[in-house]
Amino acid sequence: MSDRPITFWDHLDELRKRILRSFLFVVIGASVGFALARRGREFLMQPFREAVPGTLSLLGPSEGFVIEIKIAILIGLLISTPFVAWQLYGFVGPGLRRKEKLWLWPIVGISTVLFWGGVVFSWMILPTALEFLGSFAEVGLQNFWSLNSYISLVLFLLIAFGVIFQLPLVMGLLIATGLVKSAFFRKHRRIAIVLIFFLAALATPTTDALTMMLMVAPMMVLYEAAIWIGVLLEARRKKTAKA
Repeated sequence: MSDRPITFWDHLDELRKRILRSFLFVVIGASVGFALARRGREFLMQPFREAVPGTLSLLGPSEGFVIEIKIAILIGLLISTPFVAWQLYGFVGPGLRRKEKLWLWPIVGISTVLFWGGVVFSWMILPTALEFLGSFAEVGLQNFWSLNSYISLVLFLLIAFGVIFQLPLVMGLLIATGLVKSAFFRKHRRIAIVLIFFLAALATPTTDALTMMLMVAPMMVLYEAAIWIGVLLEARRKKTAKA
C-alpha cells in the first residue's frame, strides 16, 4: 500500500468516480422507470378521475412522451436513491468520526420517514384540492386540463411536501448541536411565518391560493412541532449535564 499522502486532486478524482457511478445508477433506474411509466401515469391520473368532472388532454404532439420521461426520471431517482446514498457515504464516510457515523444512520432513517410522510400526506389531500380546483367549471364551462400540467403539478406537490417535511429534522439538528436555541425560533416566529408564506408563493407552480395554503399550513405546524422537539432536546441535555 502506498504511503503517498492523499492530495486534493485524489479527492477530486474520487468524487468524479462517485458521481459517475451515481449517474449510472440513475440511468439504470430511469430505464426501469420508463417501462413502468405508463402504469405510473395511470396511477397519478386516478385522483383526477375521482374528484374532477372533466377531461385530461394531450395538447401537443410530444406531450405524451415528455410526460412518460418525467415519470421515468422520478421512478429512476427513487429506485437509485439507496445506491446514490451509498456512494455519498463512501465518499464522506472515511472522514467522519465514530460518533458522527453513529448519528448518521438515525438521521438518514428519520429523513426518509419524514420524506415519505410528506408524500403520503400530499397524496391524501390531493383529491380535496383537485375537487376544489375543478368546482369552478359552472354551466357552459368544462374542465379541460392539460395532462402535462396536471402531472407536473402532482409530481411537484409530492416532492415538495416530502422536502417540506424535513423542516423538523433540520431545526432539531440545529438545536441538538447547540448552534441555535429553541428560544430563537420562538422569538422569531412572526418572521418565520412571513418567510413560509413567501417561500410557498415562490414554490407554488400554480397561481391559486389553495395550492399555496396547502403548503403553508403543514409548514407552520411542522415549525411549531420542531420548536417543541427542540425544547425536549434541550431539557434532556440539561439533565445529562447535571448528572
